[in-house]
Parts: sequence; C-alpha cells; structure tokens
Amino acid sequence: MTDIDKAIKEAKAEMLPFESWERLPGETGAAFAAFCAFRDCGLDRNIRKAIESVEKDEVVQAKKYRVWRNYSCQYRWQERAADFDRHIEKLKQTELRKTIEAQGEVHRAVTGKMLEVVSKKLDTMNPAELSQNNVTEWAAMAIKTEREAAGLVASNGKPETKQGELNFTPDFEGL
Repeated sequence: MTDIDKAIKEAKAEMLPFESWERLPGETGAAFAAFCAFRDCGLDRNIRKAIESVEKDEVVQAKKYRVWRNYSCQYRWQERAADFDRHIEKLKQTELRKTIEAQGEVHRAVTGKMLEVVSKKLDTMNPAELSQNNVTEWAAMAIKTEREAAGLVASNGKPETKQGELNFTPDFEGL
C-alpha cells in the first residue's frame, strides 16, 4: 500500500466512522430514501431502475432522474452501494460457513454411529464365513471412505485440487 493510499484510507476512516451505506451527515431524508431505492436494486443497479422501482409515472420519473443523478454524485451512491454489497456478501459467507460447519458436525455424528454398528457387527461375524471378494470390497470401501473424509479425494474418486496445484486428466496425457 502506497503512502497516498494509506492517507486516503485514514482520512476516509476519520470522515466515515460509521457504515457508509447509512444516512450521511447532512443527507436529506429524500436523498437517503432515493439512495436506499438505488442500493436495493441489486448488483445491476442504476438510477433509472431505482426510480422505476418507486415511481410508475414516466413524467415524474423524468423529473426525478436529474435530482437523483445529483444526489448520486453528491452522496457517492456507487461507492456506498458497493460497500453495502461487500457487507451483505460477508454476512452471507459467514452464515454459509456456519451452516457448513453445523452440517459437518451432524455428518460426523451420524458416521460415528454407523461405524459403531459396523464395528459391533464385525465383532460378531465369523471371519471364515467371509469370501475373498467381501474382504476386498470392504477394504476398498473403507479406504475410499477414509480418504474422502480426510479430504484427500472428492466423492467422485478424483484427487482434490489444492490451491496452486494442477491435476491433469487422461485427456491431456502425452501433450
């Protein structure tokens, strides 16, 4: 980060000690309501779309466009909406992470119970009654399941690609 970038970031932090998408000091209620309509239009937002979301009369839309465009410049709508989008995305990612962790706990609990049942069944079985094919299949399945659980392979049996690592499919062999 350059000195200029650092100075800008520090000045911005001093000027905006709150979330930028909240009502700014000196921002009128009408300007903030217009910004909220703009902000809520989503990633493909624009001023016309925002106006259309709150006003159906085309004559009134045309009158509002110039005012809203001025508001947009004066109150940095693009920057504030982008800040809001990043904030919402962080919230979604946090919630998704929590969901995945909770599902992982449930899956581990179920898997643990299943393995206990299998272990008890194996203890009561007579090894002499097992065919060579059964033993081979069970060993292969146990190894595959263990590798999937450890994240070493995907459930489709292919090696998991780690960041910065390339895996080549047979289609590219010999090239």
